[in-house]
Amino acid sequence: MNGHTSAEHIDFTESFNNGAYLGHDVGWYLDHVGGPGSHWFVYLDHGDGHTYVDVDRDTGAWGPVFLFWDATDTRRLALSLPDWLRELGDCVQQAVAEAGTEDIAAFGTAFNSRWWDAEDRVFVAPIPTSDARASDDPVLRAAAAGLPDDARLADLRPVAGVAEVDFGHPVSCRYGRRHDGAILTAVPWDGDQVCCSGKLVSPAGRAAETVSVLGVEGTPR
Repeated sequence: MNGHTSAEHIDFTESFNNGAYLGHDVGWYLDHVGGPGSHWFVYLDHGDGHTYVDVDRDTGAWGPVFLFWDATDTRRLALSLPDWLRELGDCVQQAVAEAGTEDIAAFGTAFNSRWWDAEDRVFVAPIPTSDARASDDPVLRAAAAGLPDDARLADLRPVAGVAEVDFGHPVSCRYGRRHDGAILTAVPWDGDQVCCSGKLVSPAGRAAETVSVLGVEGTPR
């Protein structure tokens, strides 16, 4: 728990994925990650990072696991939800073996050292849409189809582990995934001003509305 909400107020029947949680409109987050039907949030960390699974709108198939913040940098954490959960479970098991469960601070330190150290991030440079359209790679050309000229793509196929991308847009962006989540897209989107409901929402207002996704919160991945 990180102070966003206390344990006695957690309602496991509510879901961040429905667009509202504990009376707050969380539509900004749903739009930032691609809109309803394109993902499923699974975790909210202490640093306001949002972890979600890519979902194929047509088939409903679940794909890779991603993490985003309010900015234009993002990570693919794992190739599938089972892979991500397996790594999470391994880190918890090792932390318990070292620190036990009585001292929460000691457990947190042991867990964080493994959760962070487990990352061997590979930085992936974004590709301008114009370059992707002119590419010899049919996957990139297909992924760029229909994107605006100021959008950017990231080809995650060469990376087996954690991949990190900073799209560098001057404003926020709306993420999308193509080719079973292997190609990440980012379209500039002024989400700092308008969320799904149409009301004005500032970054500070969003921070005040941040709550847990599954009722489980922790430390940044």
